[in-house]
Amino acid sequence: HWTPQLIDLAGGFDVLGFAGEASEQMAWDLVAAAKPEVVVCIPCGYDAEEALRQARLHEADLRATGAREIIVLDGSAYFSRPGPRLIDGLETLAHALHPAAVPAGPGEVLAI
Repeated sequence: HWTPQLIDLAGGFDVLGFAGEASEQMAWDLVAAAKPEVVVCIPCGYDAEEALRQARLHEADLRATGAREIIVLDGSAYFSRPGPRLIDGLETLAHALHPAAVPAGPGEVLAI
């Protein structure tokens, strides 16, 4: 998948994903062991509202990763399909990771 590449282009480092590899499901303890600074929740095919609802269902596990920030983005609009909207997703992601340095992108950045 292309999300690790988008994270890299946005100025981040994906500690669990690998460019061109399939996404995989993993246990929460493995996520915590990766010591993420930021967790970005972009569930495939979910809009921002549903992604936020899903993140809140798992909020305790997300917080247990030790990340200083948990961000929710609209996967359906900006990340799940190939096309020009991936650029909008990249701009939104860059702002989410570096809000002081990158102007807001077109997508909403939600935090829990």
